[in-house]
Amino acid sequence: MNINSNMFQIIRVFSIVLALSAIPTLSAMAQSKIPEGSYKKTCKNMHVIGEFLTANCENEKGQWVNTKINIDYCEGDIRNENGTLKCKRKPAPKPPAGSYTNSCRDIKVQGKQLKASCENRNGKWKNTSINYKKCDRDIWNDNGELSCSKKNGSKLPKGSYKDSCKNSYTEGKRLYSTCEQRNGRWNKTSINYKKCDKNISNDNGELVCGKAGGGGGKLPPGSYKDSCKNIYKEGNTLEADCRNKNGKWKHSSIRFKDCKNGLWNDNGKLRCN
Repeated sequence: MNINSNMFQIIRVFSIVLALSAIPTLSAMAQSKIPEGSYKKTCKNMHVIGEFLTANCENEKGQWVNTKINIDYCEGDIRNENGTLKCKRKPAPKPPAGSYTNSCRDIKVQGKQLKASCENRNGKWKNTSINYKKCDRDIWNDNGELSCSKKNGSKLPKGSYKDSCKNSYTEGKRLYSTCEQRNGRWNKTSINYKKCDKNISNDNGELVCGKAGGGGGKLPPGSYKDSCKNIYKEGNTLEADCRNKNGKWKHSSIRFKDCKNGLWNDNGKLRCN
């Protein structure tokens, strides 16, 4: 009984050793990816893990310092500068245009990926990313997630509705979407977009043609456009839903003809400059 148990343990240990010996070490896997550079003259123990190059580099006092650098951002020579890996930075790629910029921040491009922190309908910020190379035209914020119509796929019609609507798709001549109301609730709505040659917008949860976003003529100037949505004019009055300091949307209106120097958002209320 004890002999069989001991033999089983020996065989089990021997199998594990064989399995581990077949797996290449991190150093072996990383060695082939180590980039060239003058740093190699004064650095040792170099490894590449993901996008980072790590090494022990000698400083001016002869001490060895642990250091790392993101080689995805490097252009040309990688050098040892007093124990720290340094390189010439690649020019940052310009993010693609899109309505997502109205409600997203910390926007950056890494390869084919567009990354950002986008605000959802609860006022919270979510980290999100998308392969923007596959996007056709507008990229928008869909409740905290970057979204777009795909190339060679069905194309969504243009319009400011994308800023406050989600789950949009076309079927035949109709555009279907779920749009946010002023009370924060979501409403399913549709419109015959083939008959609309103006801006398609969200009017309190309903898709409309040629109203919000300047359908009744050019909107008055002002910084309010950066933090207000569902903007439209009725006569001499400007209507909009504006975000306050708590991240909530408040409906506001103002007689814009009295404003000669533009408008701004004062904690959810439209004001004259």
